[in-house]
Amino acid sequence: MKELKSIKEFLQQVADAFAAVLPVELAIIDSDLEVISGTGRYKREIGVVYEEGCMTDRIVRSPQDKCILVQDTNTNEHCSNCMARGECGVLAFSMCPIVYKGNKIGTISLLALNPDQKRALLQNYRKNLNFLNNVASFIVTTLNERDMKSRVMLLANQFEMVINTVHEGIIAINDEGIVTSLNRSARNIFGLEDDIVGEHINRLFPDFKLEKFMGGSNENRKKYYEWDVDYQTPDGRHLQLISSVSMILEDSVTKGAVISFRPREEIKKLASRFMGEDKYTLTAIKGLSKEILDIKKRMQRVAGTDSTILIRGETGTGKSLFARAIHEESYRSNRPFLAVNCAAIPASLLESELFGYEEGAFTGAKKGGKPGKFELAHGGTIFLDEIGDMPLEFQVELLQVIETKRIERIGSVRPREADVRIITATNQNLEELIKKGNFREDLYYRLNVIPFFIPPLRERQEDINLLMYHFLDLYTGKLKKNIKDFSPAAKKMLMEYSWPGNIRELENAIEYAVNIETGRVICPESLPERVRNYRKGRGEEAERILSLKDLEKRTIIRALNRYGYNTSGKEKAALALGISRATLYRKMKEYHIEQRVPY
Repeated sequence: MKELKSIKEFLQQVADAFAAVLPVELAIIDSDLEVISGTGRYKREIGVVYEEGCMTDRIVRSPQDKCILVQDTNTNEHCSNCMARGECGVLAFSMCPIVYKGNKIGTISLLALNPDQKRALLQNYRKNLNFLNNVASFIVTTLNERDMKSRVMLLANQFEMVINTVHEGIIAINDEGIVTSLNRSARNIFGLEDDIVGEHINRLFPDFKLEKFMGGSNENRKKYYEWDVDYQTPDGRHLQLISSVSMILEDSVTKGAVISFRPREEIKKLASRFMGEDKYTLTAIKGLSKEILDIKKRMQRVAGTDSTILIRGETGTGKSLFARAIHEESYRSNRPFLAVNCAAIPASLLESELFGYEEGAFTGAKKGGKPGKFELAHGGTIFLDEIGDMPLEFQVELLQVIETKRIERIGSVRPREADVRIITATNQNLEELIKKGNFREDLYYRLNVIPFFIPPLRERQEDINLLMYHFLDLYTGKLKKNIKDFSPAAKKMLMEYSWPGNIRELENAIEYAVNIETGRVICPESLPERVRNYRKGRGEEAERILSLKDLEKRTIIRALNRYGYNTSGKEKAALALGISRATLYRKMKEYHIEQRVPY
Protein backbone atom coordinates (compact mmCIF):
# COMPACT_ATOMS: atom_id res chain seq x y z
CA MET A 1 0.00 0.00 0.00
CA LYS A 2 1.78 3.12 -1.28
CA GLU A 3 -1.18 5.52 -1.38
CA LEU A 4 -0.08 7.64 1.58
CA LYS A 5 3.49 7.91 0.25
CA SER A 6 2.12 9.30 -3.01
CA ILE A 7 0.82 12.37 -1.15
CA LYS A 8 3.61 12.45 1.44
CA GLU A 9 4.53 16.12 0.92
CA PHE A 10 0.92 17.24 1.05
CA LEU A 11 0.31 15.29 4.27
CA GLN A 12 3.31 17.02 5.84
CA GLN A 13 1.88 20.39 4.80
CA VAL A 14 -1.36 19.44 6.55
CA ALA A 15 0.61 18.38 9.64
CA ASP A 16 2.58 21.66 9.60
CA ALA A 17 -0.65 23.62 9.31
CA PHE A 18 -2.05 21.95 12.39
CA ALA A 19 1.21 22.03 14.36
CA ALA A 20 0.53 25.59 15.54
CA VAL A 21 -2.86 24.73 17.01
CA LEU A 22 -2.44 21.23 18.40
CA PRO A 23 -1.28 20.90 22.05
CA VAL A 24 -0.14 17.31 21.30
CA GLU A 25 1.91 15.55 18.60
CA LEU A 26 0.41 14.23 15.34
CA ALA A 27 1.71 11.26 13.34
CA ILE A 28 0.60 9.55 10.12
CA ILE A 29 2.01 6.03 9.62
CA ASP A 30 1.26 3.79 6.63
CA SER A 31 0.52 0.06 6.59
CA ASP A 32 4.22 -0.66 5.96
CA LEU A 33 4.76 0.91 9.43
CA GLU A 34 6.72 3.83 7.94
CA VAL A 35 6.28 7.33 9.40
CA ILE A 36 4.87 9.39 6.52
CA SER A 37 4.36 12.77 8.20
CA GLY A 38 4.01 14.31 11.63
CA THR A 39 4.81 17.11 14.03
CA GLY A 40 7.60 17.48 16.59
CA ARG A 41 9.38 14.19 17.21
CA TYR A 42 7.45 12.41 14.44
CA LYS A 43 8.47 15.00 11.88
CA ARG A 44 12.07 14.09 12.71
CA GLU A 45 11.20 10.39 12.34
CA ILE A 46 9.75 10.67 8.81
CA GLY A 47 11.00 7.61 6.90
CA VAL A 48 11.54 5.54 10.03
CA VAL A 49 9.96 2.08 9.85
CA TYR A 50 8.57 0.70 13.11
CA GLU A 51 8.78 -2.95 14.14
CA GLU A 52 5.93 -5.40 13.72
CA GLY A 53 3.67 -5.57 16.76
CA CYS A 54 3.48 -1.79 17.18
CA MET A 55 0.05 -0.23 17.62
CA THR A 56 -0.31 0.77 13.94
CA ASP A 57 0.49 -2.82 12.94
CA ARG A 58 -2.17 -4.13 15.34
CA ILE A 59 -4.78 -1.61 14.16
CA VAL A 60 -4.13 -2.34 10.46
CA ARG A 61 -4.39 -6.10 11.03
CA SER A 62 -7.42 -5.82 13.34
CA PRO A 63 -10.93 -6.29 11.89
CA GLN A 64 -12.24 -3.25 13.78
CA ASP A 65 -12.09 0.13 12.06
CA LYS A 66 -12.92 2.45 14.96
CA CYS A 67 -10.70 4.98 16.73
CA ILE A 68 -9.13 3.95 20.03
CA LEU A 69 -8.09 6.00 23.06
CA VAL A 70 -5.28 4.79 25.35
CA GLN A 71 -5.23 6.88 28.53
CA ASP A 72 -2.11 5.28 30.00
CA THR A 73 0.33 3.19 27.94
CA ASN A 74 1.73 1.56 31.08
CA THR A 75 -1.58 -0.02 32.09
CA ASN A 76 -3.74 -0.26 28.96
CA GLU A 77 -4.30 -3.74 27.51
CA HIS A 78 -3.68 -2.45 23.97
CA CYS A 79 -0.02 -1.89 24.90
CA SER A 80 0.40 -5.01 27.02
CA ASN A 81 2.24 -7.02 24.32
CA CYS A 82 4.11 -4.15 22.68
CA MET A 83 7.86 -4.76 22.29
CA ALA A 84 8.58 -1.06 22.96
CA ARG A 85 6.36 -0.77 26.04
CA GLY A 86 7.88 1.63 28.55
CA GLU A 87 10.56 2.76 26.09
CA CYS A 88 8.66 4.54 23.32
CA GLY A 89 8.13 7.69 25.42
CA VAL A 90 4.38 7.89 24.64
CA LEU A 91 2.23 8.44 27.76
CA ALA A 92 -1.19 8.38 26.08
CA PHE A 93 -2.62 8.50 22.54
CA SER A 94 -5.69 8.33 20.36
CA MET A 95 -5.44 6.57 16.98
CA CYS A 96 -7.73 6.17 13.96
CA PRO A 97 -7.27 3.86 10.97
CA ILE A 98 -7.20 5.40 7.49
CA VAL A 99 -9.54 3.27 5.35
CA TYR A 100 -9.27 3.68 1.56
CA LYS A 101 -11.35 1.60 -0.83
CA GLY A 102 -12.09 -0.90 1.92
CA ASN A 103 -8.45 -1.38 2.96
CA LYS A 104 -6.61 0.00 5.97
CA ILE A 105 -3.68 1.88 4.50
CA GLY A 106 -2.33 3.36 7.73
CA THR A 107 -3.22 5.29 10.86
CA ILE A 108 -3.39 8.87 12.07
CA SER A 109 -2.69 9.53 15.76
CA LEU A 110 -2.58 12.25 18.40
CA LEU A 111 0.15 11.41 20.93
CA ALA A 112 1.12 12.81 24.35
CA LEU A 113 4.83 12.73 25.17
CA ASN A 114 4.74 14.71 28.43
CA PRO A 115 2.27 15.32 31.28
CA ASP A 116 0.98 18.64 29.84
CA GLN A 117 0.22 17.00 26.50
CA LYS A 118 -1.43 14.06 28.29
CA ARG A 119 -3.74 16.41 30.20
CA ALA A 120 -4.66 18.23 26.98
CA LEU A 121 -5.29 14.95 25.15
CA LEU A 122 -7.52 13.44 27.84
CA GLN A 123 -9.41 16.65 28.71
CA ASN A 124 -10.53 17.05 25.08
CA TYR A 125 -10.57 13.43 23.98
CA ARG A 126 -13.99 13.62 22.29
CA LYS A 127 -12.97 16.62 20.19
CA ASN A 128 -9.65 14.93 19.45
CA LEU A 129 -11.35 11.76 18.23
CA ASN A 130 -13.69 13.83 16.04
CA PHE A 131 -10.65 15.67 14.75
CA LEU A 132 -8.88 12.41 13.83
CA ASN A 133 -12.00 11.07 12.09
CA ASN A 134 -12.36 14.28 10.11
CA VAL A 135 -8.71 14.40 9.07
CA ALA A 136 -8.72 10.68 8.17
CA SER A 137 -11.78 11.32 6.00
CA PHE A 138 -10.04 14.33 4.51
CA ILE A 139 -6.99 12.23 3.59
CA VAL A 140 -9.17 9.65 1.88
CA THR A 141 -10.98 12.41 0.00
CA THR A 142 -7.61 13.82 -1.06
CA LEU A 143 -6.57 10.42 -2.39
CA ASN A 144 -9.76 10.32 -4.44
CA GLU A 145 -9.35 13.90 -5.63
CA ARG A 146 -5.77 14.65 -6.76
CA ASP A 147 -6.48 18.02 -8.31
CA MET A 148 -4.75 20.59 -6.04
CA LYS A 149 -7.39 23.27 -6.57
CA SER A 150 -9.98 20.89 -5.15
CA ARG A 151 -7.60 20.08 -2.32
CA VAL A 152 -7.29 23.73 -1.33
CA MET A 153 -11.07 24.10 -1.22
CA LEU A 154 -11.37 20.87 0.76
CA LEU A 155 -8.70 22.10 3.17
CA ALA A 156 -10.63 25.33 3.64
CA ASN A 157 -13.75 23.29 4.42
CA GLN A 158 -11.79 21.20 6.87
CA PHE A 159 -10.56 24.31 8.66
CA GLU A 160 -14.12 25.52 9.04
CA MET A 161 -15.34 22.14 10.32
CA VAL A 162 -12.41 20.89 12.39
CA ILE A 163 -10.53 23.82 13.91
CA ASN A 164 -13.28 26.35 14.51
CA THR A 165 -12.97 25.76 18.24
CA VAL A 166 -9.20 26.20 18.63
CA HIS A 167 -7.84 29.30 20.37
CA GLU A 168 -5.32 30.22 17.65
CA GLY A 169 -6.52 32.30 14.72
CA ILE A 170 -6.30 30.47 11.36
CA ILE A 171 -6.57 32.14 7.94
CA ALA A 172 -6.16 30.34 4.60
CA ILE A 173 -5.34 32.27 1.40
CA ASN A 174 -4.85 31.24 -2.23
CA ASP A 175 -1.85 32.07 -4.43
CA GLU A 176 -3.32 35.51 -5.20
CA GLY A 177 -3.64 36.44 -1.53
CA ILE A 178 -7.44 36.03 -1.47
CA VAL A 179 -8.84 34.77 1.85
CA THR A 180 -10.51 31.39 1.29
CA SER A 181 -11.26 30.49 4.91
CA LEU A 182 -10.82 31.66 8.50
CA ASN A 183 -11.90 30.27 11.85
CA ARG A 184 -13.91 31.80 14.68
CA SER A 185 -10.83 32.61 16.74
CA ALA A 186 -9.42 34.70 13.90
CA ARG A 187 -12.65 36.70 13.75
CA ASN A 188 -12.51 37.24 17.52
CA ILE A 189 -8.80 38.11 17.65
CA PHE A 190 -9.08 40.71 14.89
CA GLY A 191 -12.51 42.02 15.93
CA LEU A 192 -14.10 41.21 12.56
CA GLU A 193 -17.84 41.76 12.33
CA ASP A 194 -18.21 41.20 8.58
CA ASP A 195 -17.00 38.33 6.38
CA ILE A 196 -13.63 38.81 4.66
CA VAL A 197 -13.69 35.54 2.71
CA GLY A 198 -13.10 36.49 -0.93
CA GLU A 199 -11.20 39.65 0.00
CA HIS A 200 -7.45 40.26 -0.20
CA ILE A 201 -5.29 39.59 2.85
CA ASN A 202 -4.00 43.17 2.63
CA ARG A 203 -7.36 44.38 3.94
CA LEU A 204 -6.30 43.01 7.31
CA PHE A 205 -2.55 43.51 6.90
CA PRO A 206 -1.57 46.30 4.52
CA ASP A 207 2.10 45.41 5.11
CA PHE A 208 1.70 41.76 4.15
CA LYS A 209 3.94 41.24 1.10
CA LEU A 210 2.58 38.36 -0.93
CA GLU A 211 5.71 38.19 -3.07
CA LYS A 212 7.88 37.68 0.05
CA PHE A 213 6.19 34.35 0.67
CA MET A 214 5.15 33.29 -2.82
CA GLY A 215 7.65 35.07 -5.06
CA GLY A 216 11.03 33.87 -6.31
CA SER A 217 11.97 30.59 -7.93
CA ASN A 218 10.22 27.43 -6.86
CA GLU A 219 13.55 25.78 -5.97
CA ASN A 220 14.60 28.50 -3.51
CA ARG A 221 11.20 29.13 -2.00
CA LYS A 222 10.74 28.24 1.67
CA LYS A 223 7.74 26.24 2.83
CA TYR A 224 7.43 27.79 6.29
CA TYR A 225 7.89 31.33 7.65
CA GLU A 226 7.66 33.08 11.02
CA TRP A 227 6.05 36.52 10.98
CA ASP A 228 5.69 39.07 13.83
CA VAL A 229 2.47 41.08 13.58
CA ASP A 230 1.36 44.33 15.21
CA TYR A 231 -2.37 44.81 14.74
CA GLN A 232 -4.84 47.53 15.73
CA THR A 233 -8.38 46.17 16.17
CA PRO A 234 -11.43 48.21 15.10
CA ASP A 235 -12.22 48.90 18.79
CA GLY A 236 -8.74 50.35 19.39
CA ARG A 237 -6.97 47.38 20.99
CA HIS A 238 -3.31 46.92 20.11
CA LEU A 239 -2.27 43.30 19.57
CA GLN A 240 1.18 41.78 19.33
CA LEU A 241 0.95 38.45 17.52
CA ILE A 242 3.33 35.73 16.48
CA SER A 243 2.34 34.22 13.15
CA SER A 244 3.45 31.20 11.16
CA VAL A 245 2.88 30.96 7.40
CA SER A 246 2.83 27.43 5.91
CA MET A 247 2.86 27.19 2.13
CA ILE A 248 0.51 24.84 0.22
CA LEU A 249 2.40 23.32 -2.73
CA GLU A 250 1.52 21.11 -5.68
CA ASP A 251 4.41 19.78 -7.74
CA SER A 252 6.62 22.55 -6.25
CA VAL A 253 4.11 25.20 -7.34
CA THR A 254 2.66 27.42 -4.59
CA LYS A 255 -1.12 27.23 -4.52
CA GLY A 256 -1.76 29.12 -1.30
CA ALA A 257 -0.85 29.38 2.36
CA VAL A 258 -2.23 28.73 5.85
CA ILE A 259 -1.50 31.48 8.40
CA SER A 260 -1.87 30.93 12.14
CA PHE A 261 -1.86 33.73 14.71
CA ARG A 262 -1.07 33.45 18.42
CA PRO A 263 -1.00 36.39 20.85
CA ARG A 264 2.54 36.93 22.12
CA GLU A 265 1.19 36.89 25.69
CA GLU A 266 0.02 33.30 25.23
CA ILE A 267 3.47 32.28 24.01
CA LYS A 268 4.97 33.80 27.16
CA LYS A 269 2.57 31.78 29.28
CA LEU A 270 3.49 28.62 27.38
CA ALA A 271 7.18 29.33 27.89
CA SER A 272 6.53 29.85 31.60
CA ARG A 273 4.96 26.42 31.80
CA PHE A 274 8.03 24.80 30.26
CA MET A 275 10.21 26.72 32.73
CA GLY A 276 8.26 25.23 35.64
CA GLU A 277 6.16 28.33 36.30
CA ASP A 278 2.91 26.53 35.74
CA LYS A 279 -0.21 27.80 37.49
CA TYR A 280 -0.16 24.71 39.71
CA THR A 281 3.33 25.21 41.17
CA LEU A 282 4.07 26.71 44.57
CA THR A 283 5.87 29.64 42.96
CA ALA A 284 2.71 30.47 41.00
CA ILE A 285 0.54 30.71 44.13
CA LYS A 286 -0.02 34.39 44.86
CA GLY A 287 0.99 35.62 48.31
CA LEU A 288 3.57 37.92 49.89
CA SER A 289 2.55 37.59 53.54
CA LYS A 290 4.99 35.98 55.95
CA GLU A 291 2.51 33.19 56.67
CA ILE A 292 2.11 32.19 53.01
CA LEU A 293 5.83 32.45 52.27
CA ASP A 294 6.58 30.22 55.28
CA ILE A 295 3.95 27.68 54.19
CA LYS A 296 5.35 27.54 50.66
CA LYS A 297 8.89 27.00 51.99
CA ARG A 298 7.78 24.17 54.27
CA MET A 299 5.69 22.58 51.51
CA GLN A 300 8.70 22.75 49.20
CA ARG A 301 10.74 20.82 51.77
CA VAL A 302 8.20 17.99 52.19
CA ALA A 303 6.99 17.77 48.57
CA GLY A 304 9.66 15.23 47.69
CA THR A 305 8.58 12.77 50.40
CA ASP A 306 5.69 10.32 50.45
CA SER A 307 4.41 11.33 53.88
CA THR A 308 0.69 11.97 54.24
CA ILE A 309 -0.29 15.65 54.39
CA LEU A 310 -3.33 17.27 56.03
CA ILE A 311 -4.19 20.80 54.86
CA ARG A 312 -6.60 22.76 57.03
CA GLY A 313 -8.20 26.13 56.60
CA GLU A 314 -11.45 27.91 55.96
CA THR A 315 -13.36 27.39 52.74
CA GLY A 316 -11.95 29.35 49.81
CA THR A 317 -8.37 29.62 51.11
CA GLY A 318 -6.98 27.53 48.25
CA LYS A 319 -6.39 24.19 49.96
CA SER A 320 -6.87 22.24 46.72
CA LEU A 321 -4.47 24.58 44.90
CA PHE A 322 -1.78 23.92 47.51
CA ALA A 323 -2.42 20.16 47.26
CA ARG A 324 -1.97 20.23 43.49
CA ALA A 325 1.18 22.36 43.86
CA ILE A 326 2.72 19.82 46.27
CA HIS A 327 2.07 17.10 43.67
CA GLU A 328 3.63 19.18 40.89
CA GLU A 329 6.73 19.79 43.04
CA SER A 330 7.13 16.07 43.83
CA TYR A 331 8.84 13.27 41.92
CA ARG A 332 5.32 12.01 41.13
CA SER A 333 4.51 15.07 39.02
CA ASN A 334 4.53 13.10 35.76
CA ARG A 335 1.96 10.69 37.19
CA PRO A 336 -1.79 11.26 37.80
CA PHE A 337 -3.25 13.72 40.31
CA LEU A 338 -6.83 12.79 41.22
CA ALA A 339 -9.03 14.92 43.46
CA VAL A 340 -12.04 13.49 45.29
CA ASN A 341 -14.55 15.60 47.21
CA CYS A 342 -15.69 13.31 50.02
CA ALA A 343 -18.67 15.57 50.77
CA ALA A 344 -19.97 15.42 47.21
CA ILE A 345 -20.16 11.61 46.89
CA PRO A 346 -23.05 9.71 48.54
CA ALA A 347 -21.85 7.30 51.23
CA SER A 348 -23.29 4.35 49.28
CA LEU A 349 -21.11 5.16 46.25
CA LEU A 350 -17.91 6.19 48.00
CA GLU A 351 -16.38 2.70 48.15
CA SER A 352 -16.93 1.99 44.44
CA GLU A 353 -15.73 5.49 43.53
CA LEU A 354 -12.46 5.12 45.44
CA PHE A 355 -11.75 1.39 45.09
CA GLY A 356 -13.65 0.41 41.93
CA TYR A 357 -15.62 -2.76 41.32
CA GLU A 358 -15.54 -6.00 39.32
CA GLU A 359 -17.98 -7.05 36.65
CA GLY A 360 -21.15 -8.45 38.26
CA ALA A 361 -20.28 -7.08 41.71
CA PHE A 362 -23.78 -5.60 41.98
CA THR A 363 -26.82 -4.86 39.85
CA GLY A 364 -25.90 -2.30 37.23
CA ALA A 365 -22.13 -2.90 37.43
CA LYS A 366 -20.44 -2.18 34.11
CA LYS A 367 -19.20 -5.00 31.94
CA GLY A 368 -15.53 -5.46 32.64
CA GLY A 369 -15.79 -3.61 35.95
CA LYS A 370 -14.43 -0.17 36.70
CA PRO A 371 -11.19 1.01 38.32
CA GLY A 372 -11.46 3.31 41.32
CA LYS A 373 -9.67 6.58 41.97
CA PHE A 374 -6.89 4.89 43.97
CA GLU A 375 -6.22 2.55 41.07
CA LEU A 376 -6.24 5.36 38.51
CA ALA A 377 -3.88 7.42 40.68
CA HIS A 378 -1.33 4.59 40.93
CA GLY A 379 2.14 6.10 41.00
CA GLY A 380 0.74 9.57 41.57
CA THR A 381 -1.23 11.50 44.18
CA ILE A 382 -4.80 11.28 45.43
CA PHE A 383 -6.31 14.35 47.08
CA LEU A 384 -9.19 13.67 49.48
CA ASP A 385 -10.93 17.00 49.99
CA GLU A 386 -13.48 17.56 52.79
CA ILE A 387 -12.08 14.52 54.61
CA GLY A 388 -14.09 15.51 57.70
CA ASP A 389 -17.26 14.55 55.81
CA MET A 390 -16.12 11.00 55.10
CA PRO A 391 -18.65 8.52 56.58
CA LEU A 392 -17.44 6.90 59.80
CA GLU A 393 -18.02 3.36 58.48
CA PHE A 394 -15.72 4.02 55.51
CA GLN A 395 -12.91 5.53 57.54
CA VAL A 396 -11.68 2.12 58.70
CA GLU A 397 -11.31 1.02 55.06
CA LEU A 398 -9.26 4.11 54.25
CA LEU A 399 -7.10 3.45 57.30
CA GLN A 400 -6.44 -0.08 56.04
CA VAL A 401 -5.41 1.22 52.62
CA ILE A 402 -2.97 3.68 54.23
CA GLU A 403 -1.43 0.89 56.34
CA THR A 404 -1.25 -1.86 53.69
CA LYS A 405 -0.82 0.20 50.50
CA ARG A 406 -3.35 -2.13 48.87
CA ILE A 407 -6.96 -1.86 47.73
CA GLU A 408 -9.61 -4.36 46.72
CA ARG A 409 -12.30 -3.69 44.15
CA ILE A 410 -15.86 -4.45 45.24
CA GLY A 411 -16.56 -8.07 44.31
CA SER A 412 -12.88 -9.00 44.10
CA VAL A 413 -10.71 -11.11 46.36
CA ARG A 414 -7.49 -10.07 44.65
CA PRO A 415 -5.76 -7.10 46.33
CA ARG A 416 -4.18 -4.50 44.07
CA GLU A 417 -1.15 -2.37 44.87
CA ALA A 418 -1.95 1.28 45.66
CA ASP A 419 1.25 3.26 45.23
CA VAL A 420 -0.23 6.69 45.90
CA ARG A 421 0.70 9.70 47.97
CA ILE A 422 -2.31 10.83 50.03
CA ILE A 423 -3.07 14.51 50.65
CA THR A 424 -6.22 15.45 52.55
CA ALA A 425 -7.95 18.71 53.39
CA THR A 426 -10.76 19.95 55.59
CA ASN A 427 -12.29 23.13 56.99
CA GLN A 428 -13.70 21.26 59.99
CA ASN A 429 -12.40 20.85 63.53
CA LEU A 430 -11.31 17.20 63.40
CA GLU A 431 -10.45 17.15 67.10
CA GLU A 432 -14.03 18.13 67.90
CA LEU A 433 -15.34 15.47 65.50
CA ILE A 434 -13.20 12.87 67.31
CA LYS A 435 -14.72 13.91 70.67
CA LYS A 436 -18.21 13.51 69.20
CA GLY A 437 -17.34 10.09 67.80
CA ASN A 438 -17.68 11.20 64.15
CA PHE A 439 -14.04 10.77 63.17
CA ARG A 440 -11.63 7.96 64.00
CA GLU A 441 -8.69 9.01 66.16
CA ASP A 442 -6.34 6.41 64.62
CA LEU A 443 -7.15 7.70 61.11
CA TYR A 444 -6.57 11.28 62.28
CA TYR A 445 -3.02 10.43 63.37
CA ARG A 446 -2.37 8.66 60.05
CA LEU A 447 -3.53 11.70 58.07
CA ASN A 448 -2.03 14.40 60.29
CA VAL A 449 1.62 13.37 59.73
CA ILE A 450 2.52 16.71 58.13
CA PRO A 451 -0.11 19.34 58.96
CA PHE A 452 -0.52 22.71 57.29
CA PHE A 453 -2.94 25.50 58.12
CA ILE A 454 -3.77 28.06 55.42
CA PRO A 455 -4.60 31.31 57.25
CA PRO A 456 -7.79 33.15 56.28
CA LEU A 457 -7.47 36.10 53.94
CA ARG A 458 -8.52 38.62 56.59
CA GLU A 459 -5.27 37.89 58.44
CA ARG A 460 -3.16 38.67 55.35
CA GLN A 461 -3.70 42.32 54.42
CA GLU A 462 -0.75 42.43 52.00
CA ASP A 463 -2.15 39.41 50.15
CA ILE A 464 -5.57 41.07 49.78
CA ASN A 465 -3.92 43.97 47.95
CA LEU A 466 -1.85 41.63 45.75
CA LEU A 467 -4.82 39.44 44.84
CA MET A 468 -7.06 42.43 44.13
CA TYR A 469 -4.77 43.55 41.32
CA HIS A 470 -4.11 40.00 40.15
CA PHE A 471 -7.84 39.37 39.63
CA LEU A 472 -8.30 42.84 38.14
CA ASP A 473 -5.70 42.02 35.46
CA LEU A 474 -7.24 38.59 34.92
CA TYR A 475 -10.82 39.74 34.39
CA THR A 476 -10.09 42.94 32.48
CA GLY A 477 -8.26 40.69 30.03
CA LYS A 478 -11.04 38.11 29.87
CA LEU A 479 -13.81 40.68 29.60
CA LYS A 480 -11.80 43.06 27.38
CA LYS A 481 -12.35 46.02 29.71
CA ASN A 482 -9.93 48.94 30.07
CA ILE A 483 -9.88 49.23 33.88
CA LYS A 484 -6.51 49.99 35.46
CA ASP A 485 -7.10 50.61 39.19
CA PHE A 486 -9.41 50.90 42.18
CA SER A 487 -10.61 54.21 43.58
CA PRO A 488 -9.25 54.94 47.11
CA ALA A 489 -12.74 54.43 48.60
CA ALA A 490 -13.23 51.09 46.81
CA LYS A 491 -9.77 49.92 47.83
CA LYS A 492 -10.49 50.83 51.46
CA MET A 493 -13.73 48.82 51.38
CA LEU A 494 -11.98 45.79 49.90
CA MET A 495 -9.14 45.95 52.42
CA GLU A 496 -11.50 46.28 55.42
CA TYR A 497 -13.96 43.55 54.41
CA SER A 498 -13.66 40.30 56.44
CA TRP A 499 -13.78 37.92 53.39
CA PRO A 500 -15.55 34.94 55.00
CA GLY A 501 -15.31 33.22 51.61
CA ASN A 502 -11.60 34.08 51.41
CA ILE A 503 -9.83 34.07 48.03
CA ARG A 504 -12.76 32.54 46.19
CA GLU A 505 -15.06 35.31 47.43
CA LEU A 506 -12.50 38.00 46.59
CA GLU A 507 -12.17 36.68 43.04
CA ASN A 508 -15.94 36.64 42.59
CA ALA A 509 -16.19 40.22 43.96
CA ILE A 510 -13.55 41.51 41.51
CA GLU A 511 -15.15 39.68 38.58
CA TYR A 512 -18.50 41.24 39.52
CA ALA A 513 -16.96 44.72 39.78
CA VAL A 514 -15.21 44.45 36.40
CA ASN A 515 -18.49 43.41 34.77
CA ILE A 516 -20.42 46.29 36.36
CA GLU A 517 -17.86 49.12 36.13
CA THR A 518 -18.24 51.46 33.13
CA GLY A 519 -15.26 53.72 33.83
CA ARG A 520 -11.52 53.10 34.01
CA VAL A 521 -11.38 52.81 37.81
CA ILE A 522 -13.36 50.44 40.06
CA CYS A 523 -15.66 52.63 42.20
CA PRO A 524 -17.52 51.62 45.39
CA GLU A 525 -20.81 51.53 43.48
CA SER A 526 -19.48 48.65 41.35
CA LEU A 527 -18.60 46.47 44.34
CA PRO A 528 -21.01 43.78 45.61
CA GLU A 529 -23.55 45.04 48.14
CA ARG A 530 -22.17 42.89 50.97
CA VAL A 531 -18.76 44.57 50.60
CA ARG A 532 -20.25 48.08 50.42
CA ASN A 533 -22.41 47.58 53.53
CA TYR A 534 -19.79 45.81 55.63
CA ARG A 535 -18.35 48.93 57.29
CA LYS A 536 -21.81 50.00 58.46
CA GLY A 537 -22.34 46.66 60.22
CA ARG A 538 -18.77 46.74 61.49
CA GLY A 539 -19.42 50.11 63.07
CA GLU A 540 -22.39 48.74 64.96
CA GLU A 541 -20.28 45.80 66.17
CA ALA A 542 -17.55 48.16 67.31
CA GLU A 543 -20.04 49.78 69.67
CA ARG A 544 -20.23 46.52 71.61
CA ILE A 545 -17.76 46.56 74.51
CA LEU A 546 -15.81 43.32 74.89
CA SER A 547 -14.94 41.90 78.28
CA LEU A 548 -11.28 41.68 79.29
CA LYS A 549 -11.48 37.90 78.99
CA ASP A 550 -12.80 38.15 75.41
CA LEU A 551 -10.04 40.60 74.53
CA GLU A 552 -7.40 38.36 76.10
CA LYS A 553 -8.70 35.27 74.30
CA ARG A 554 -8.80 37.06 70.94
CA THR A 555 -5.26 38.39 71.41
CA ILE A 556 -3.89 34.93 72.25
CA ILE A 557 -5.65 33.41 69.24
CA ARG A 558 -4.22 36.10 66.94
CA ALA A 559 -0.71 35.47 68.25
CA LEU A 560 -1.01 31.70 67.81
CA ASN A 561 -2.54 32.08 64.36
CA ARG A 562 0.41 34.23 63.36
CA TYR A 563 3.26 32.16 64.83
CA GLY A 564 1.81 28.65 64.78
CA TYR A 565 0.59 26.00 67.17
CA ASN A 566 3.75 23.91 67.27
CA THR A 567 6.32 24.27 70.07
CA SER A 568 8.35 26.90 68.24
CA GLY A 569 5.23 28.88 67.36
CA LYS A 570 4.01 28.88 70.95
CA GLU A 571 7.39 30.14 72.17
CA LYS A 572 7.23 33.02 69.70
CA ALA A 573 3.60 33.76 70.60
CA ALA A 574 4.41 33.85 74.33
CA LEU A 575 7.33 36.21 73.65
CA ALA A 576 5.13 38.51 71.56
CA LEU A 577 2.43 38.51 74.27
CA GLY A 578 4.98 39.24 77.00
CA ILE A 579 4.10 36.14 79.04
CA SER A 580 5.88 32.89 79.86
CA ARG A 581 5.23 29.75 77.88
CA ALA A 582 3.74 28.10 80.97
CA THR A 583 1.27 30.98 81.28
CA LEU A 584 0.38 30.65 77.62
CA TYR A 585 -0.36 26.93 78.05
CA ARG A 586 -2.49 27.68 81.08
CA LYS A 587 -4.47 30.37 79.21
CA MET A 588 -4.95 28.06 76.21
CA LYS A 589 -6.39 25.40 78.52
CA GLU A 590 -8.57 27.97 80.29
CA TYR A 591 -10.02 29.30 77.01
CA HIS A 592 -10.16 25.85 75.31
CA ILE A 593 -7.84 26.95 72.50
CA GLU A 594 -6.70 23.68 70.93
CA GLN A 595 -6.07 24.54 67.29
CA ARG A 596 -6.14 27.45 64.93
CA VAL A 597 -9.49 29.23 64.95
CA PRO A 598 -10.76 32.53 63.51
CA TYR A 599 -11.14 35.42 65.94
